[in-house]
Amino acid sequence: MFLLALLSCQQQEQQQHAQQQPLPPLLEVGQRQLTLQQFERELRNTYPDISVLTNQEQLQLKQQLLKQLIDRELILGEAARLNVQLTPDELDAALAEVRGSYSEEEFARILDQTGKTQESWMAALKLRLLTTKVSSAALTPQVQVDDKEIEAYYKAQRDEFRRPAEIRARQMLFKSRDEANRILQLLKQGGDFSSLARQHSQSPDREKGGSLGYFSAGQLPVEFDEVLFKLPVRQVSEPVESPYGFHLFLVERKRKAGLRPYAAVKDEIATKLYQQKEEAAFHLWLKNLQETTKTHINFDLLQPKSKR
Repeated sequence: MFLLALLSCQQQEQQQHAQQQPLPPLLEVGQRQLTLQQFERELRNTYPDISVLTNQEQLQLKQQLLKQLIDRELILGEAARLNVQLTPDELDAALAEVRGSYSEEEFARILDQTGKTQESWMAALKLRLLTTKVSSAALTPQVQVDDKEIEAYYKAQRDEFRRPAEIRARQMLFKSRDEANRILQLLKQGGDFSSLARQHSQSPDREKGGSLGYFSAGQLPVEFDEVLFKLPVRQVSEPVESPYGFHLFLVERKRKAGLRPYAAVKDEIATKLYQQKEEAAFHLWLKNLQETTKTHINFDLLQPKSKR
């Protein structure tokens, strides 16, 4: 009995010792490590409930997430090496841009509807911003676009810069035809369309004097096109009815279909080519990190607990 009791105590001590021993890291990327507990938290944030999946499907999702985390750790490692950090102002500006006019509560509800937690969304935003800063710091010297490349692109892709016939116009919107006719009489007496639009129009563009900018046929409702593209320049239309009310239109300029001049699109082409080069350089940079950074995954820890 004493021997059995002693063996039992030894087994309990061994089990307790084993439980106290920390698990080895699940993932090692260079000098960075990720524990199983950290990975499981990432998994819950990314896929809130995978219990309905088979063990094989769960394993595939885990492997897919691990690939993403490897890239993340590579980028974070480079950020640390290059001493690249996000400032609070940069994060606040990005948050304000993404949220737009939504309040924090409204935005939280939208995230909840997409199935994403605020924690996972914020982590993804920070990673995206940091990735941009790291790649910019590492790749900017390598990514250059010169005038010859821009000119060559313009000549080779001329169809991309052909524009249809366009007009530049202004509008005013009123609740009734009588109100529209009253302002029309003021215009016929020499009133300024832009000023009257700011004072009387019910349309949101009244702050810009009713300016609609340049547009081509088909961009506005059909009933508008039928009036606008027949209206002579500097002439005001009769009231035009729509589901929104009654409109007055003024065509300021007509522009024939043709090729946009090189000077007008040079900066646009330069930006496009730079983005293309930057993206290609980033993928090459990340691939090089993947190939030169020692990475180890302890796949045994990913197996279902009953099989460990």
